[in-house]
Order: sequence, then C-alpha cells, then structure tokens
Amino acid sequence: MSGVRKPKDEAEKLRARIAIAQGKGRTLTKFIEEILKEKPEDEFVEAVRNRIGLAHEQEETIDVVALIKEMSDIQNQWA
Repeated sequence: MSGVRKPKDEAEKLRARIAIAQGKGRTLTKFIEEILKEKPEDEFVEAVRNRIGLAHEQEETIDVVALIKEMSDIQNQWA
C-alpha cells in the first residue's frame, strides 16, 4: 500500500523535510503521471490534492495509488 498519513512525530516530519530538501521529493502531478502513464489535467491533480487534504484533516490513512486509479476510472466513465 502506498499510504499517505501525517508524520508520527517531529523526528519523522524532520526526516521528510530533509529528504525533500535533498531532491528526493516529486510533484503530485509527476507522481500521478507515473501511475496513470499520462499527464493528468490540473483539475484532476487538484481533486487528488483535496482528497489527500481531507484524509489529513480526518487523520485517516489512504492508499494514494488506489485512490488515483479509482478517481481515474470514475473520470473515464463520465467522459
């Protein structure tokens, strides 16, 4: 599972910030593109960002890869 959750403590938060500063991070757009094998529209990225934000607010762990695939499937059904 590729879960998204809040850092457990300040040490974990610091490690994440260090990794990002060292260039180990990537944009959400690029991450979604790697999963879907195509560049996502800005609205799709924003919808994923909003869902991750909601999970963060509710202190919920989500499987972000499954979320992206499900959202893409729903979007394709409506296209």
